[in-house]
Amino acid sequence: MAGRQRSGGQTGKAAAIARLLHEECVHLLQLYSKRESLPSFAAPGGQLVTLPPLGAQLSPVEKLCFMHAALSECLRLLNEAIKREDAEFPPEEDEYRTRRATVKDRLGHLLLSTERLLVDSKKCAAGVAEVPDVVDNGSFALKKWIFQMLQDLVHWSSQTSETLKLLLVETEKAQGRTRRGENRHRGRLRK
Repeated sequence: MAGRQRSGGQTGKAAAIARLLHEECVHLLQLYSKRESLPSFAAPGGQLVTLPPLGAQLSPVEKLCFMHAALSECLRLLNEAIKREDAEFPPEEDEYRTRRATVKDRLGHLLLSTERLLVDSKKCAAGVAEVPDVVDNGSFALKKWIFQMLQDLVHWSSQTSETLKLLLVETEKAQGRTRRGENRHRGRLRK
């Protein structure tokens, strides 16, 4: 295989991080929604982070490249949201801010883990909506934008988790075939 060798261990670790990140993102969105008295359904305006349509012909590792790009943009937007939110609203330590810090850290770990799985350090790009100048639009616009950004985090962490599950299955199948081939080869040498 060209590029970096993937092991089931690395893929399994990344899949576990993605699964946990998704659960934490869902919880963070719920906390934010409750704290700001916002509806729990999708905000109008679509996604902030977008990808080109991913066809069925793409392999899980090719899809992972795009997921990595989407999550990178999500981290950039999360950092911007934290900066703006802390500047606009008085920082108070609560469960939401604690969970937000955990999501940010775990997202960083997932990005490092998925980057190790990319073949030849391939780079893909994600589109991202322009970050609005919420200063002119008031604090409600900021809250709505943060809500949308958190919805994107939930979406892309779920998509990445699913992609990593597929990649893990593919990696385990390939390793099983390699092991069976090695065992047959060893058996022939002993005769």
